[in-house]
Amino acid sequence: MEKKQANNNILGNHLINQVFFNKYKLVKKIGEGSFGMIFEADSPNGKVAFKFEKKRPNKRSLLKSESDIMIYLKGKGIPSVYLYSEEDNYNIMVMQLLGKSLENLIKESEDKKLSLKTVCLIGLEIVPILKFIHDKHIIHRDIKSDNFAIGYEDPCQIYILDFGLAKKYRSSKTLKQIPMIKHSKLTGTARYASINALKGYEQSRRDDLESLGYVLVYLLKGSLPWQGMVAKTKEEKYAKILSKKINISTEKLLKNYPQELIDYLKYCKMLQYEQDPDYEYLMGLFKNAITTKLNESIDYRFEWVNNDDLEKHQKYNEQSIDLNNSNKIETSSMINNINSLTIGNSKNNISLEESNAKAKTQREKMSYYDEVIDENIMIKKEKGKENKHKKNEYVHDKKGKKKDNYEKKHGQCFCLII
Repeated sequence: MEKKQANNNILGNHLINQVFFNKYKLVKKIGEGSFGMIFEADSPNGKVAFKFEKKRPNKRSLLKSESDIMIYLKGKGIPSVYLYSEEDNYNIMVMQLLGKSLENLIKESEDKKLSLKTVCLIGLEIVPILKFIHDKHIIHRDIKSDNFAIGYEDPCQIYILDFGLAKKYRSSKTLKQIPMIKHSKLTGTARYASINALKGYEQSRRDDLESLGYVLVYLLKGSLPWQGMVAKTKEEKYAKILSKKINISTEKLLKNYPQELIDYLKYCKMLQYEQDPDYEYLMGLFKNAITTKLNESIDYRFEWVNNDDLEKHQKYNEQSIDLNNSNKIETSSMINNINSLTIGNSKNNISLEESNAKAKTQREKMSYYDEVIDENIMIKKEKGKENKHKKNEYVHDKKGKKKDNYEKKHGQCFCLII
């Protein structure tokens, strides 16, 4: 492991100040792991993050799968993806640069833990993000403090990261969930994994929510009872963690903390595999803990924000509201002028046929991503692509369809611009 990290450091130093695609200049390395490395980079439009993944022979790219899922999701709390590229030794994703992770924030805090209000506000922010992901038929499967970060420009906004282990849990057409089979290995991080995930059962929405509960307990207390367990093998360690999670009661785990937090975790543990979680109820628990138990207002006053951050966040929200209102006005105009030849548009007048064609194109594009993130389809496409063109890349035409044998040079690298 030390040798691997040393190699990563050497590669990282070599890449500093390198320019990719004639527009992105790597500034510094901001993270690394078994997947590869993450760099901060400058671009004409501002700072971005570069994520490198070392290619694995005969194995599909987790980074490719992650970029497809993030493009498909695209919403509040989901980082934007700007570019994906496959190179000789590495796969590269260029994405929105974010601020510190929740793990970094707790380590930098004076008491190595966060306040009750901040933790409840975090829960209140993350539950709707998970609902948004789940409503689009995806589960994350690696909920942990490292995989949530605040915005780089707006520290009041929380984002969810690392969709490398995410997958579809049900058909987007029939809404039928995949069978609840038992696996031999755990997918995710044992410290925050649900009890059923540690037992090896197929994961669903309940597992993401239960994992979030353990993350919140960790942020609140600074540690979890099953941390630091000594074992000879990984399997033995997982078994010890599972045993501890099963045997410690939720009341004991959250002793001296509001009943609402106990109710959250107990509810998540009782959810059935295919049951629709009551996200509104879970959000209500956090709201009640803030307003009733703490007698505080529901705002964005996390421990790490100041008044300037709050003003900046308010401006972002106002811009978002203005954009939404603009879209509503345009939609209303479309309905009112359904029998006319043109539709009012702020930039120019477009025909009804053109508007319908544009909407159809968007649906087809989303349909493509909905299909490509299905694990089985993904494997078939990747295998077929490897057999025909090992280094072949593709882009999508305006209808979202795949084009083979397309390569385009940008500086040092070939790239897929999304």
